[in-house]
Order: sequence, then C-alpha cells, then structure tokens
Amino acid sequence: MIAILRDTEGQPYIQWQQSGGGYKRAWIQQRSGAKDWAGTGRYLNVVLTHGADGGPAGNATDFPIFCQLQDEQILEAFVAAVCAITGCRLP
Repeated sequence: MIAILRDTEGQPYIQWQQSGGGYKRAWIQQRSGAKDWAGTGRYLNVVLTHGADGGPAGNATDFPIFCQLQDEQILEAFVAAVCAITGCRLP
C-alpha cells in the first residue's frame, strides 16, 4: 500500500522519488467558483518538490476529475501508473 499523507489544508497527497534527487507530489484539491474551470469541483495535481519532505517547487499541472472514485483511489492509481510507465519504484 502506498502511504497517503495530508497537507496543512487537509488535502490527501502522495510524495515519491521519481529519479535520483527528483521528487514529485500528487494531491487532490477541491475547487469552487472561478478556480473550478472544468466544473468538476475536484482536481488531481502533480508537481516537482524540494526533496523527500519538501513542498511544491514550481507550478502544478492539474487534471479535472470526472469520476466518483475516492481521492485515495485516484492518487494510488495515478502514482502506480506513472511509476509503471516511467520505470521508477513505487513509494
């Protein structure tokens, strides 16, 4: 099982080493109003981080979530797929 943590805003996330010293973080974010550009209310975000326990280090890429899966299921599936495609180890 992949460890799912919570940030200071209570959003679930997974952080893992993509390669060498490169770490990534994926998280689920709730949005409303003008920030909810796709009208889904939920977004999967991914970004480079400052190390294993560091915060985001750049601009995140967001993907609107159109399905009803739980946040944790989406995170696990996304990270597992990225690791399988890129050949890095699961966290």
